[in-house]
Amino acid sequence: MKDETAPTPAPLDHIVEKTPWWTLSVGLHTLATLLMAYFLVLGRPVEATDVPLIRQPRSHPPEQPEFIKDIPEKAPVPLTQVPEREQILDPDPEATPESRDFEDHRIKGENTDFVTRQPFNSRATNSAIGAGANAAGSKGGPWGGRFDRGRSPNGRPSAPPAAVLSALRWLARHQDPDGPWRVQAHVHRCRPAAGACPTPQTAHEDFDTGVTGLALLAFLGAGYTHLSRDVHDGLCFGDVVRRALQWLQSHQDPVGCIGPRTAHKYMYNHAIAALALVEAYGMTGSRLIEDSAQRSVDFLVAAQNPGWGWRYSLRCGDNDTSVTGWAVMALKSAELSGLAFPRSAYDGCRAWLDEVTEENYYRAGYTHRETGKVHCAHNEAFDHHEALTAISMMTRLFMDRDRSQARVRGAADLLVADLPAWSGNAIDFYYWYYAALALFQFDADRQGLHWRRFEERLQEALVPNQSPPTAGCRAGSWEPVDRWSCEGGRVYATAINALTLEVHFRYPSVFTGTRK
Repeated sequence: MKDETAPTPAPLDHIVEKTPWWTLSVGLHTLATLLMAYFLVLGRPVEATDVPLIRQPRSHPPEQPEFIKDIPEKAPVPLTQVPEREQILDPDPEATPESRDFEDHRIKGENTDFVTRQPFNSRATNSAIGAGANAAGSKGGPWGGRFDRGRSPNGRPSAPPAAVLSALRWLARHQDPDGPWRVQAHVHRCRPAAGACPTPQTAHEDFDTGVTGLALLAFLGAGYTHLSRDVHDGLCFGDVVRRALQWLQSHQDPVGCIGPRTAHKYMYNHAIAALALVEAYGMTGSRLIEDSAQRSVDFLVAAQNPGWGWRYSLRCGDNDTSVTGWAVMALKSAELSGLAFPRSAYDGCRAWLDEVTEENYYRAGYTHRETGKVHCAHNEAFDHHEALTAISMMTRLFMDRDRSQARVRGAADLLVADLPAWSGNAIDFYYWYYAALALFQFDADRQGLHWRRFEERLQEALVPNQSPPTAGCRAGSWEPVDRWSCEGGRVYATAINALTLEVHFRYPSVFTGTRK
């Protein structure tokens, strides 16, 4: 008989009583997993920055990004994975270049150069950028020399070899023994009898990683790899490159970021250093560089604001054209070096450039359209130049190889209306570098007026104002007198000007063999 006085069980108690124990266990574990996922992933705060939020990134990034074609069975390393990486080590200080893992450093015949899609070991590429058979410098080495041509691929006179070599000799003398270049502390490498090399007190050690990448790029742009044998001032340029590569590798964190994230503008540092690693890998095909280069690209892609560009830190929600330009250069080099990344990264960059480009005059802004003059606390007095327009123009040419775009043609007109001049507050090495890159790509292959006018004034500004041999320890460097040397100092000034003079050798025209 049913007990009328017994309490009626609650509905939940009845369900629990009738449910098998294993079903309850599965349900509780599922609930615990969902809660953990929320707190570990969804609840993770966005990295804070001390700059105002300009705009929110798109809420719907492209789904299932298409990876760069012609890279079979290759995908980025997951950011949670910590792969073992071989560093470029030379445990035997007496080892000769021939004995340094020579087989690992052979040129990869299937690799392509930075901009065109010619093989690195082709005769045309050797004449254009010095990779492949010309990658090791002028004193022999496994692949010969670079500066024995005297003229660029399009027949124009090349940048004076003496000016580039003199800059590289200064950089080699001022490299730290463990591999980096220091924005301030490079003065400790100065020759006592020749006097110290002054640098602005405002230049900051936060940019040590970035200027190390720039200096390394200057050697790579001149054709020197870690196997080069050239010796100047008692220093082997191959050892200079090797030590710099070692240092960048040793300062790369497990997910690929190069340099400390404590620096306010650490994405500048990372993008430039990543470009150097990728370019070193592209020139040599060395397996000892490949892993570090790929992980630097992985982090670069992870740092991009979904559907837009980059700024100072990882997915900060803010974008600027300057950092985005360096990032795209690294990605373009990665594409043509056989490293993997999603094509949607280019789509985001295009969207950002369209967002900040004026429709009438095609001037590109910094953090938004019509930004105006960009400056920091130490360079307000300097003149404004079209550096961001040059970056936008160069980036579009590298991505799309189409100079018929109105935004590209309009930008070219703006640049030739703002020619280089070594004149007080008009000096801007950063602008000259990007404008030279953009205009060389625009019409150097067809003897165009834009490039010829800019190059003539560029040579007049840079070459006579390089510190002469009589300048003691400063010989070969440029005085840090432009608008951005207040942050990067003499190392920045010398490295970026050397890169500017290497435009003829470092990047062949993207329009070689095309009619666009």
